[in-house]
Amino acid sequence: MKTSVRLLSVGTFALGLVFAPAIVNAAPADDVTSPAEEKHGGARRVFEQALADVELRPDQIKAVEAMKSEAKKRHEPVKAAKRELATAVADQIEAGKIDRCALDTEIDKVASAKAQAHPGDRAAFEKLHSILDRDQRTKFVDALKQRWQAHRQTRESSALADKMARMLGLTDEQKDKVEKVLSGLHEIGEALGVHEGHREKWTKILEAFKGDKFSLDEIAPMGDVAAMTKKGIEGHLWAAEAILPILDKDQRTLLAEKIREKVSGGAGGEDSEGMASSME
Repeated sequence: MKTSVRLLSVGTFALGLVFAPAIVNAAPADDVTSPAEEKHGGARRVFEQALADVELRPDQIKAVEAMKSEAKKRHEPVKAAKRELATAVADQIEAGKIDRCALDTEIDKVASAKAQAHPGDRAAFEKLHSILDRDQRTKFVDALKQRWQAHRQTRESSALADKMARMLGLTDEQKDKVEKVLSGLHEIGEALGVHEGHREKWTKILEAFKGDKFSLDEIAPMGDVAAMTKKGIEGHLWAAEAILPILDKDQRTLLAEKIREKVSGGAGGEDSEGMASSME
């Protein structure tokens, strides 16, 4: 398996929030990713709070709830595949070594499930556009931008290192090393032009969402979802390899336990992800 050096939500893995449904700051040239990214806590929170700011009518609430139910069912295979993969990764973390080739089967399952669900996710986002009126769409976009900007501050290298330090009991030296790793990955993304390209495409999509006509196929044609998913997972694993040597045995065990807890029922549903991840 080839190593893909990509700036994904590297802190997501380090914090035990593995395999976010939508990866920010690493949109490939032929793909666009939603800014709702950090597993369910971030993805649902940012997206749903922005939608709540719109003050939907009762009929619109009913339509959105129906879409959530459809998305939850659509993403059940994705959740199951992610659970298998995350459990396998947790075992490797506890053992102190990431072996990506040994994870090929689990990675393929996640990629295949994502590819199956993705067209429905994009259709859901387009349907949301049709449910909202023009003023609501503008208000939603403005709220999404504002809330995402606030959310991004929690993903700065220093904030992620602080959170990891609290969760795993890192020493000051370990925390500094983790922050340097995360900062370095961010610099790689900047050097590759990842962030700039993503911002341009995301701005284009949001502006189009405000209008009366909205077609993702015209604005941001869907790329090879399975391939992009695999590259995304590789990026998480690459980040894990960089961080893992910093941790001691007990910390690795604790991180593995946190991951297992996250995927064993504590992660919650993916009801909003059909819309929140529709632009991957």
